[in-house]
Amino acid sequence: MLEARRVLADCEAALDMLEDERDEQRWRVLWVGALALVRAVGHVLWKVDGRIIPEARDGFRAAYDSWKSEQQPEHLVFREFIERERDNILKEYRMNVLDSSEVAVVVGDSEAGYTTDILDDNLFRPMEEGFRVGEDARDVYREAILWWDEQLTRLEAALNRTHQ
Repeated sequence: MLEARRVLADCEAALDMLEDERDEQRWRVLWVGALALVRAVGHVLWKVDGRIIPEARDGFRAAYDSWKSEQQPEHLVFREFIERERDNILKEYRMNVLDSSEVAVVVGDSEAGYTTDILDDNLFRPMEEGFRVGEDARDVYREAILWWDEQLTRLEAALNRTHQ
């Protein structure tokens, strides 16, 4: 099993914590840690798994080049969320997610009229700009976890084929 899988399992644990946390400061700290973890999957794949399985380094490098390529829209979550959001946080301490456990939402329609409701208790943490703006940050994070799982599964399958 790739060591990167261990980091990915910690990403899943971080997501569970983000789902349950109600305190705004703790949620923010968890978010920062979660984004560091989700980016660390790739670093561990390259630096640790690549050292343990040297014959896989070329395949890992090719995968990374594919993830970075603007020509590969299926890897947008890597470029626009995993890398960019981590960089925003660790280099500028700027987050693209609403930093509040309360969100005002407009409900209703043009015939019945509109009202504003407050969602609280951490029910909705929308992305405020950038990738998947308006979607709940935890859903975007879940998408990143699923993307990593798919990438690791592909790399593991390729490794299994070469070791048969």
